[in-house]
Amino acid sequence: MPQLNLTSRLAAFPLILLALIVLVLQGCGGGGGGGGGGSGDDTAPTAVITFPPQLSITDGDTVTVRGTASDTSEITVVRVNGVDAISSDGYQTWAAPVMLTTGSNALTVEAVDIALNGTSNADQAKIKVLGPYLKGPRALVLDSANNRVLVADTDLDAVVEVDLSSGARTIISDDRNPGVVNAFSNPIDLVLDDVENRVLVLDPDVGALVAVDLSSGLRTIISDRTTPNADNVFSYPQALVLDSINNRVLIVDTSLSALIAVDLSSGARTVISGRRTPNTENELMHPRALELDNVNNRVLVVDTGLDAMVSIDLDSGARTIISDRGMPDMVNAFHTPISLVLDKVNDRALVLDWSLEVILAVDLESGVRTIFSGSMTPNNVNAFGVDPRDLVLDSVNNRVLVVDADLNAVMAVDLSDGARTILADNTYPNADNVLRNPQGVVVDSINNRVLVVDEGLRALIAIDLGNGARTIVSDSTLPNNSNAFIFPRDLVFDSARNRALVLDSRLDAIIAVNLSDGVRTVFSDIDTPNTANFFLNPVSLVLDSAHDRVLVVDDSRNSVIAVGLNSGARITVSDSSTPDAVNAFDYPQGLALDSAGNRVLVVESDLDAIVSVDLSSGARTIFSDSATPNGFNVFDDLQGLVLDSANNRVLAVDNGLKAVMAVDLHSGARTILSDSTTPNGINAFISPKSIALDVSGNRLLVMDDALDAMLEVDLVDGQRVVLSGWALGNVNIKK
Repeated sequence: MPQLNLTSRLAAFPLILLALIVLVLQGCGGGGGGGGGGSGDDTAPTAVITFPPQLSITDGDTVTVRGTASDTSEITVVRVNGVDAISSDGYQTWAAPVMLTTGSNALTVEAVDIALNGTSNADQAKIKVLGPYLKGPRALVLDSANNRVLVADTDLDAVVEVDLSSGARTIISDDRNPGVVNAFSNPIDLVLDDVENRVLVLDPDVGALVAVDLSSGLRTIISDRTTPNADNVFSYPQALVLDSINNRVLIVDTSLSALIAVDLSSGARTVISGRRTPNTENELMHPRALELDNVNNRVLVVDTGLDAMVSIDLDSGARTIISDRGMPDMVNAFHTPISLVLDKVNDRALVLDWSLEVILAVDLESGVRTIFSGSMTPNNVNAFGVDPRDLVLDSVNNRVLVVDADLNAVMAVDLSDGARTILADNTYPNADNVLRNPQGVVVDSINNRVLVVDEGLRALIAIDLGNGARTIVSDSTLPNNSNAFIFPRDLVFDSARNRALVLDSRLDAIIAVNLSDGVRTVFSDIDTPNTANFFLNPVSLVLDSAHDRVLVVDDSRNSVIAVGLNSGARITVSDSSTPDAVNAFDYPQGLALDSAGNRVLVVESDLDAIVSVDLSSGARTIFSDSATPNGFNVFDDLQGLVLDSANNRVLAVDNGLKAVMAVDLHSGARTILSDSTTPNGINAFISPKSIALDVSGNRLLVMDDALDAMLEVDLVDGQRVVLSGWALGNVNIKK
């Protein structure tokens, strides 16, 4: 940690300027010298960032950095990246709002005390801004001169730039940039016109060809239902290609089953090939994409109605089948061909097939189709998702680039062997062991990690709290398939026995997982250790180490059950007859242990309430609901709870409110800690599922099963950042 002593103070003048002013105002008095010379203080203050964490990611352009500072004398200045921090307690705690830029941002804390001792790098964190997250990427075009691709995103209604080196994303044009004039409604394809420094975009919902200035983002209508006239108007323009030699674009329209030329000067539309034009032979049915072959004066079209690749002569409009289910045979037949590129060097077309989730290589002479890249070709590494959408040739780098709307990713596919690499996606810190439906989460502070059960992966996963990296601890192949998970729902960390106890709702069991080797053992189920009080649908559990047990809620039995940590034996703590039917459970879900109060707090989902259960008697009392203590901030769809005893509260995630709520342990009063407006909409929840408190790290961790991500929430003001998983905005599309 570099310190600023007397010999270095001039170099640090901007940092200590305020401290010098303080000294001047205070006066020297009685011969006391400045700069620590007379005070005997030559120790620089320390400062620590408490939020954001050491490494994280955000979709915002600002973050309020929070932290603490201490010194033997008065601290006069704390700054983060040159921004003065504010404090009401002499910088014991402080906050500094910092602007962020796209890419990696280092947050560096400086601190100075009244004796002019300072440190220019007291602490540091890194936060990455990738820009807007791809939500519905539909098409892409390569801009090799600027080492980027431009993506049409139908969910964002935007053209987005993706840097091919960093993966950073920037909005080029949407309804806010530069404004709402000629705003997109459904941009589905685009082509680069680099001579005019613009990209040409098709929007079928408004039936228009739109030019977007790449410097300003301004959108101009080139051709639509009234521009320049109503002749040959689009019905559903699907894809386009630039024919710069003839100053036109060529467009296939799926509803018209036609190839249309659009003059770039006038916007006039001419049908080149369509129904009965020039004849009825090999008529298009549902053309999806096209590629210009200037050498042969033709376009190549893939048609999902014909499941074929068709050649169209640009002079006559005549259509010829190059490859389909009968040409030359059925081998590797098309199922849903939706995009193609012309690989002239290898005399082939590369066709993206949506249903097969592969790229097919099509010989342009014979029509023979071979699998070029797919889930088994050359291997399953970085396989396409269920919604690959478009591809573009990058011949300089010997690759094609693919945009996948399931993975929300831009991928590179090597032209030599079909190997796939992810260039940009919404995962963090990488695409390894990506979460698919995270459920319960628990902190393992001993190893600076959290343990997560994931229903989609049917796995127990460890997430490193330092860097967000995900590692499989136990699944159906690790170490073997014995006692494999089916629906792992929740878990606790039993540190004394170096194991995780995983609750599986489908198995109606608690599975013990050895954290050294991942071996799974049935700890408690209908046969283990006996049939007494067996589970019917256990959904959540909490560790009660003081009593050497776990407490389980079962939403079919509507009960709380205690399970001994040594034997696995089950005892009913509270149900409709234990001790009585007062405030009986209807649909209990999560729970949190309040040892000091000798109670467990249970989420009652149907009642939108938290119920307090006395651990001695099993008696149930409404702790917090729409009438207790009042009607403010009522629950909507409570999911999980965690006790925050240091702040005399329980923290709850509510899926209906998409929020983290703080509930006072004495009164049951509810306060919103974090939601889409508290403190802002940055990194907002979509479906918060479970929650864990890292007491040693003083941070709150939330699993969101719609985002498939783990977020950290600032316990002071509710700010959110992503620690691991899909960066925000991921939307999986299922066939």
